[in-house]
Amino acid sequence: MPVAFAPGHVNVWALEDEDERGPCWTLVEAGFPDDATRASWLTALTGDLGGRPVRRILVTHCHPDHFGLGQWLAEQTGARIWMSLGEYLTAQAWFGDTPASGIDLMADFFRLHGLPAEQTDAMRREGSRYRRTVGALPVAMRRILPGEAITIGRDRWQAIVGYGHSPEHLSFHRPHDPVLIAGDMLLPKISPNTPTLPFEPEADAVGQYLDSIERFRALDPDTLVLPAHGDPYRGIAARVDALRAHHAERLDQMVALCARPTAAFDLLPHLFKRALDSFQTRFAMGEVIAHLNHLFLTGRLRREQHADGVFRFAQHEIQP
Repeated sequence: MPVAFAPGHVNVWALEDEDERGPCWTLVEAGFPDDATRASWLTALTGDLGGRPVRRILVTHCHPDHFGLGQWLAEQTGARIWMSLGEYLTAQAWFGDTPASGIDLMADFFRLHGLPAEQTDAMRREGSRYRRTVGALPVAMRRILPGEAITIGRDRWQAIVGYGHSPEHLSFHRPHDPVLIAGDMLLPKISPNTPTLPFEPEADAVGQYLDSIERFRALDPDTLVLPAHGDPYRGIAARVDALRAHHAERLDQMVALCARPTAAFDLLPHLFKRALDSFQTRFAMGEVIAHLNHLFLTGRLRREQHADGVFRFAQHEIQP
């Protein structure tokens, strides 16, 4: 399905299913809430998916390109949304612009990490995009528990929880004829954003993500991985190795850049070669703070708060 920003698409999946009423579909992901995706769904529902009703819609996590059209798709099909409670409640918090998820908290948090006042002011004026983008949320859903086995057709799929990219991301694994619907956890070409969120400012999102993907090594090496973006592939262990190497390289780069006390904002031009607008800066700041948190919590950098209130990170002083 199309997405108006990079990488330009999100993969959604239709699984042949059956219940007491007969053959049906289970969908995985709902797509981004825009007219192009609505048109694509209407074509699919009357075309390739025609002849079977959709009974349920499984969602890996609450980001708009995965969950944003969930309520509309549920209304079109009469299906129920299935997702983890952590993702559902996070969506409710973002959509409702609660104090713990409001733009003021984010702006204040980024100010502590060096974002200049003119940029935090622009962020406040821009406001929250989640509610404007998503438009509507389901008021009811069916909760999927981490580790739960879900029967789809004649197959059993296990829900595997992952952390770091989103609060309670679920991937779905079929051991027989092994397939993994990976969501954003194991993308074939890029590493997903692993942000520190303002309502959890000390979190080690990078460590959580690396721990999460390590668990996928236990799956059959011939497992077919169906990612949310990019082409399906095989070779989970090699992809986990590549993702770990990417983060190790980025962490080493940050340590080198922190020879002197340095704020997260000061690292942006070194780590991102293109100019960032206000919305892209939100992702970049969250990502950089997460890596700095990981380096601080694992003892590779020290953290100090200066008189201006800004947190800065630096290499440990070498003792004589």
